[in-house]
Amino acid sequence: MSSMTIVGGAALGIAVGLLLVPLTRRELAGAVARTSDSSSIDEVAPPAPVRAWEWAALGAVSGILPAYVLHKVGWSLIAFPPLLLLVGLIQLGYCDLTRRLLPKTMVYALSAAVIVSGVVIAGVMHEWGRLEVACIGGAAFFTLFFIMNLLNPRWLAFGDVRLSLVVGFGLAWVSWMALFEGFFFANLVASIVGLGLMALHRAGRRTAVPFGLYLAIGTALVLVTWS
Repeated sequence: MSSMTIVGGAALGIAVGLLLVPLTRRELAGAVARTSDSSSIDEVAPPAPVRAWEWAALGAVSGILPAYVLHKVGWSLIAFPPLLLLVGLIQLGYCDLTRRLLPKTMVYALSAAVIVSGVVIAGVMHEWGRLEVACIGGAAFFTLFFIMNLLNPRWLAFGDVRLSLVVGFGLAWVSWMALFEGFFFANLVASIVGLGLMALHRAGRRTAVPFGLYLAIGTALVLVTWS
């Protein structure tokens, strides 16, 4: 694959990432307003100013990571649902990192985009077996996270449960092993970071974990090693 093709893919990803930043900030501000006791449900707080380095970082990561995945797997419609998932998770990971929130509108939009693209591609390329595995993987992931939330909401917030459906679908679209690896990496990174914060006395055993961020990191680790 030519270097110009990779550069073009990276440039497109960066452009999409930069365009999504204002929407991400707006949706995040709305989610903060809706969950705040001092704000009316109909009142949406204005988004905080976007710092230049945040905008640049989100745009760069949204372009470089998908371009690297394309470099590994080649240009194919098969790669489209996981790449959509990756770009969306970069934005949602930022939300979870900065405000411990996963805006419902963004989660639903990402879920619809990834799942619909999978259905369309399965129909065009006759990948019905892959679609079946993805649907089972998404349902299994959602069920696991839903049960964990029922057992103890401190383990997982319901925003993470919502996100689990599309993450499970996107990873299982790659393979069953990708789904298992994504879950393993997410928990591994969460454990390492949590132990590090506890060692620095910046977190305790009952501190809430922004697991959506770790799901995004685990998924990215799987996809950048996909070949």
